[in-house]
Amino acid sequence: MIRSARSEDIDAIMHIVSDAQLALAELGIDQWQDGYPSQDVILNDICEGNGYVAVDDSDRPIAYAAILFAEEPAYRQIADEQWNTPNSYVVIHRLCVSRTARRQGLAERMMRYATDLATQRSIYGFRIDTHEGNIRMLSMLRKLGFQPTGTIYYPSGKRIAFDLKLSLANRD
Repeated sequence: MIRSARSEDIDAIMHIVSDAQLALAELGIDQWQDGYPSQDVILNDICEGNGYVAVDDSDRPIAYAAILFAEEPAYRQIADEQWNTPNSYVVIHRLCVSRTARRQGLAERMMRYATDLATQRSIYGFRIDTHEGNIRMLSMLRKLGFQPTGTIYYPSGKRIAFDLKLSLANRD
Protein backbone atom coordinates (compact mmCIF):
# COMPACT_ATOMS: atom_id res chain seq x y z
CA MET A 1 0.00 0.00 0.00
CA ILE A 2 1.10 3.58 -0.64
CA ARG A 3 0.00 6.39 1.64
CA SER A 4 0.93 9.92 2.62
CA ALA A 5 4.02 10.05 4.81
CA ARG A 6 3.57 11.21 8.39
CA SER A 7 6.03 12.91 10.70
CA GLU A 8 6.20 9.77 12.85
CA ASP A 9 7.59 7.95 9.76
CA ILE A 10 10.72 10.12 9.72
CA ASP A 11 13.11 7.61 11.35
CA ALA A 12 12.08 4.83 8.98
CA ILE A 13 12.30 7.17 5.99
CA MET A 14 15.78 8.30 6.98
CA HIS A 15 16.86 4.64 7.14
CA ILE A 16 15.50 4.21 3.61
CA VAL A 17 17.41 7.31 2.50
CA SER A 18 20.58 5.94 4.10
CA ASP A 19 20.12 2.66 2.22
CA ALA A 20 19.73 4.61 -1.02
CA GLN A 21 22.85 6.67 -0.32
CA LEU A 22 24.82 3.45 0.15
CA ALA A 23 23.38 1.95 -3.04
CA LEU A 24 24.38 5.03 -5.02
CA ALA A 25 27.87 4.96 -3.51
CA GLU A 26 28.16 1.27 -4.50
CA LEU A 27 27.44 2.33 -8.09
CA GLY A 28 30.22 4.91 -7.85
CA ILE A 29 27.75 7.78 -8.02
CA ASP A 30 28.40 10.94 -6.02
CA GLN A 31 24.68 11.79 -5.88
CA TRP A 32 23.27 12.00 -2.32
CA GLN A 33 26.74 11.63 -0.80
CA ASP A 34 26.70 15.12 0.72
CA GLY A 35 23.95 14.70 3.33
CA TYR A 36 21.11 15.25 0.89
CA PRO A 37 18.27 14.60 1.32
CA SER A 38 18.41 15.70 4.93
CA GLN A 39 15.81 15.07 7.58
CA ASP A 40 14.70 18.70 7.20
CA VAL A 41 14.10 18.18 3.47
CA ILE A 42 12.01 15.07 4.13
CA LEU A 43 10.06 16.76 6.94
CA ASN A 44 9.35 19.66 4.59
CA ASP A 45 8.03 17.18 2.00
CA ILE A 46 5.74 15.73 4.64
CA CYS A 47 4.56 19.14 5.92
CA GLU A 48 3.84 20.27 2.35
CA GLY A 49 1.82 17.10 1.70
CA ASN A 50 4.29 15.85 -0.93
CA GLY A 51 5.84 12.89 0.93
CA TYR A 52 4.58 9.37 0.20
CA VAL A 53 5.60 5.98 1.51
CA ALA A 54 5.04 2.43 0.40
CA VAL A 55 4.45 0.36 3.52
CA ASP A 56 4.67 -3.31 4.43
CA ASP A 57 1.90 -5.34 6.05
CA SER A 58 2.79 -3.80 9.43
CA ASP A 59 2.44 -0.24 8.04
CA ARG A 60 6.23 0.29 8.19
CA PRO A 61 7.63 2.46 5.39
CA ILE A 62 9.79 0.54 2.93
CA ALA A 63 9.97 3.10 0.10
CA TYR A 64 9.76 6.89 -0.08
CA ALA A 65 9.14 9.54 -2.72
CA ALA A 66 8.26 13.20 -2.92
CA ILE A 67 5.47 13.62 -5.47
CA LEU A 68 4.97 17.23 -6.50
CA PHE A 69 2.53 19.03 -8.75
CA ALA A 70 4.43 22.32 -8.81
CA GLU A 71 6.87 23.51 -11.42
CA GLU A 72 10.43 22.28 -10.95
CA PRO A 73 12.60 25.40 -11.47
CA ALA A 74 15.58 23.36 -12.70
CA TYR A 75 13.49 22.13 -15.64
CA ARG A 76 13.43 25.67 -17.07
CA GLN A 77 16.98 24.92 -18.26
CA ILE A 78 15.43 22.84 -21.04
CA ALA A 79 13.53 24.76 -23.72
CA ASP A 80 9.76 24.23 -23.73
CA GLU A 81 9.84 22.74 -27.23
CA GLN A 82 12.19 19.97 -26.06
CA TRP A 83 9.66 18.64 -23.56
CA ASN A 84 7.12 16.11 -24.83
CA THR A 85 4.72 16.99 -22.03
CA PRO A 86 2.51 19.97 -21.25
CA ASN A 87 3.65 22.62 -18.78
CA SER A 88 1.37 21.10 -16.15
CA TYR A 89 3.07 17.97 -14.85
CA VAL A 90 3.82 15.72 -11.89
CA VAL A 91 7.42 15.29 -10.79
CA ILE A 92 9.01 12.76 -8.44
CA HIS A 93 12.06 13.55 -6.36
CA ARG A 94 13.88 11.55 -3.69
CA LEU A 95 12.56 8.17 -4.84
CA CYS A 96 14.23 5.49 -2.72
CA VAL A 97 13.59 1.94 -1.55
CA SER A 98 14.78 0.16 1.57
CA ARG A 99 17.62 -2.28 0.99
CA THR A 100 15.45 -5.09 2.42
CA ALA A 101 12.60 -4.35 -0.01
CA ARG A 102 14.53 -3.99 -3.26
CA ARG A 103 13.61 -5.91 -6.39
CA GLN A 104 9.93 -6.03 -5.44
CA GLY A 105 8.82 -3.40 -7.96
CA LEU A 106 8.27 -0.73 -5.30
CA ALA A 107 9.93 2.09 -7.24
CA GLU A 108 7.78 1.28 -10.24
CA ARG A 109 4.67 1.14 -8.02
CA MET A 110 5.53 4.58 -6.64
CA MET A 111 5.86 5.88 -10.21
CA ARG A 112 2.49 4.41 -11.16
CA TYR A 113 0.96 5.90 -8.01
CA ALA A 114 2.23 9.33 -9.08
CA THR A 115 0.71 8.71 -12.51
CA ASP A 116 -2.64 7.90 -10.92
CA LEU A 117 -2.53 11.02 -8.71
CA ALA A 118 -1.72 13.15 -11.74
CA THR A 119 -4.45 11.81 -14.00
CA GLN A 120 -6.98 12.15 -11.16
CA ARG A 121 -6.07 15.86 -11.22
CA SER A 122 -6.26 16.01 -15.03
CA ILE A 123 -2.49 16.39 -15.29
CA TYR A 124 -1.07 14.49 -18.24
CA GLY A 125 2.64 15.15 -18.03
CA PHE A 126 5.26 13.40 -15.89
CA ARG A 127 8.80 14.75 -15.57
CA ILE A 128 11.75 13.33 -13.67
CA ASP A 129 15.53 13.51 -13.65
CA THR A 130 18.34 11.25 -12.55
CA HIS A 131 22.09 10.93 -12.43
CA GLU A 132 23.58 9.57 -15.65
CA GLY A 133 25.20 6.72 -13.70
CA ASN A 134 22.04 5.59 -11.92
CA ILE A 135 21.58 2.50 -14.07
CA ARG A 136 18.68 1.17 -12.00
CA MET A 137 16.62 4.34 -12.40
CA LEU A 138 17.57 4.70 -16.07
CA SER A 139 16.43 1.14 -16.75
CA MET A 140 13.11 1.68 -14.98
CA LEU A 141 12.46 4.95 -16.80
CA ARG A 142 13.07 3.30 -20.18
CA LYS A 143 10.83 0.37 -19.19
CA LEU A 144 8.03 2.80 -18.29
CA GLY A 145 8.36 4.66 -21.60
CA PHE A 146 10.02 7.87 -20.44
CA GLN A 147 11.93 9.81 -23.08
CA PRO A 148 15.14 11.78 -22.42
CA THR A 149 14.64 15.49 -23.05
CA GLY A 150 17.94 17.07 -22.11
CA THR A 151 20.43 17.81 -19.39
CA ILE A 152 19.87 19.93 -16.31
CA TYR A 153 22.26 21.10 -13.63
CA TYR A 154 21.75 21.28 -9.90
CA PRO A 155 24.39 22.58 -7.49
CA SER A 156 25.12 18.89 -6.79
CA GLY A 157 25.76 18.09 -10.46
CA LYS A 158 24.44 17.16 -13.87
CA ARG A 159 21.22 15.16 -14.34
CA ILE A 160 19.39 13.71 -17.32
CA ALA A 161 15.78 14.88 -17.56
CA PHE A 162 13.00 12.64 -18.85
CA ASP A 163 9.31 13.01 -19.48
CA LEU A 164 6.27 10.92 -20.31
CA LYS A 165 2.87 11.88 -21.70
CA LEU A 166 0.18 10.42 -19.49
CA SER A 167 -3.23 9.23 -20.58
CA LEU A 168 -5.89 6.93 -19.27
CA ALA A 169 -3.97 4.12 -20.99
CA ASN A 170 -1.05 4.67 -18.56
CA ARG A 171 -3.24 3.75 -15.59
CA ASP A 172 -3.00 0.12 -14.59
